[in-house]
Amino acid sequence: MSYAMRRVILFTHNFAAMRDFYRDMFGLEVVEEDEGWADMAAGNCNIAIHAAGKGAAGGDGAVPHKIVFHADDVAAAREDLVARGAKMGPVKVFGELHLCDGDDPDGNRFQLSNRP
Repeated sequence: MSYAMRRVILFTHNFAAMRDFYRDMFGLEVVEEDEGWADMAAGNCNIAIHAAGKGAAGGDGAVPHKIVFHADDVAAAREDLVARGAKMGPVKVFGELHLCDGDDPDGNRFQLSNRP
């Protein structure tokens, strides 16, 4: 299997300001928006702004980020990565959207997603 980075998710406590900043400052087109979510075209890799919950900040007050890799079949991609030693959580299904989070050796979160 091969994996292409599809988006970087920036979690924020200031959703509207962050969405507006990246849209207006860089001229990024919002290609999908829902409550607390804005996915913006930024070339070959999108930038998504995601409203963070109250407990989202780390001990240093920083809000996390997440690199997202596309997989048409998230469950199969998860199995592939687990077989090669990756630490992966369960596949979460939200209708047609399938997601699975994992952690790299430093504890940075990444995600597999079938979102286009």
